Amino acid sequence: MLEKKLEEAARKSRQQLIILFTSVVILTLGALAVYVILQYDFRASAPVAESGGEKESSPDRPDKGEQITAPAVTEQPAPPPAAPGETVQAHSRDEVVQALGVYEQDYETTISAAGFAAWNAPQQAEFAAAKDRVITSLANGQTDRAFDEAGQLLANAATAVDAFEAAFTDAMTAAEVAYHADDYNGALGAVNRALALKGEDAAANTLKQKISSLPEILDLIEKARIANVENDLEEELALSQEILRLDDSRTAYRERILEIESALRERQYERILAAAFDALKAENISKTEAAYQQASALFPAREETKNLAAQLKELKRKVTFRAFVKDGDAAIKKDDWPAAMGFYQNAAALYPDNAQVLETISLIEQILRHDAEVRSFLQQPERLSAANIRSRAEQAVKDADLFGAMSASLGRNVEALETAIVRQNREIDVWVLSDKQTSVSVRSVGQVGQVDRYKIRLKPGQYIFEGKREGYRTKSVAVTISPEDSQIEVTVISDERI
Repeated sequence: MLEKKLEEAARKSRQQLIILFTSVVILTLGALAVYVILQYDFRASAPVAESGGEKESSPDRPDKGEQITAPAVTEQPAPPPAAPGETVQAHSRDEVVQALGVYEQDYETTISAAGFAAWNAPQQAEFAAAKDRVITSLANGQTDRAFDEAGQLLANAATAVDAFEAAFTDAMTAAEVAYHADDYNGALGAVNRALALKGEDAAANTLKQKISSLPEILDLIEKARIANVENDLEEELALSQEILRLDDSRTAYRERILEIESALRERQYERILAAAFDALKAENISKTEAAYQQASALFPAREETKNLAAQLKELKRKVTFRAFVKDGDAAIKKDDWPAAMGFYQNAAALYPDNAQVLETISLIEQILRHDAEVRSFLQQPERLSAANIRSRAEQAVKDADLFGAMSASLGRNVEALETAIVRQNREIDVWVLSDKQTSVSVRSVGQVGQVDRYKIRLKPGQYIFEGKREGYRTKSVAVTISPEDSQIEVTVISDERI
């Protein structure tokens, strides 16, 4: 760009030099012509010199003693300016070009912008003219003059740009001050002045956007104030968050948000504890558990939270204990004493010192023990005919009789054992048939003798009848007598010779 301007300026300068040189030549020729004419007239009027050195008089010359006046010499015009390169310059063309480059790089962009024109249009035009003068002087070969002009251009540009930047900074500062003072009109006017100087400035545009939100922010601030007066913390929190969203530089609202959130947490904690107390009172484990989880999420280290945890644990133990006792009682009603023992043992594990539970367990243990003893006799009723077994069974019946009133199954078993004792000890008529030669006996009972038909009485059970005869093998006959039998016959004859 600069080189093109220099070439254009050089071309115009050459045209001007040609015109100037032609004019000078014409003026010079005219002056020479006048001079020749005057000289000719002067010589024609001078007297002819006499011989011997005297001058001859002439009509065209003055007489002797007459003063001779020299003709007036016309003032020669100033020589045309030297062509570029003919005069030695102190500064080089490159120095001027470098100075112009500094101007273009550091200042011209700012000076040529529309914002600078809005700030000082005459000065902008002056800088354009001053740059053209530098270019013209450089094109004419007047590098020293161009260098001086360029230096002055740089100095003036630096001063002007500093003043322009100061004007922009002052406008931005005024806008910031007015904004933070909640002065919408003042802030808007100041930021518009700043944008008139630098319409593309990011900070100025951001500030204007914030200022544009100021009416809305001021309205929110008033609403937040009213919410604070009415102690409506939820509303004040929402409004404060919106204010901070629109302008995050309002740190007071950030601090207020923290205060409100803390106060709301305290309120929520109080509500949770109240709900937990109601749930504990109603022995509602699920609601108490939910309240504890919420309280623990807010303030896990609070003493109230720890107490709530302890009360919840105790509630669970109490409710579980009651459930075991309830199930145990239900099992007792169903005459399911083994199940009842399991439920009451679980209850005792929760409250080992509960006297009622311990008494019930003792009762269940006795019922189960008596029932087991009675059933053991019933499993082998045939043994009841033995005196010792019968005695033990009768004692078992006596011991279990009281508990039979509490347990229907035990009562039935006691009755069954009593019946079995009677049946197993009722004597049955047994007819022994033989040949009067065989000596008959009942093992472990006694001798029958040599009979042909003989009746004896035996209790139900298993017996071995033996028959012995001299010279014959002993005859053994196994007999089972059932309580249902009315009478039986047994034939015992030893008839197998040895």
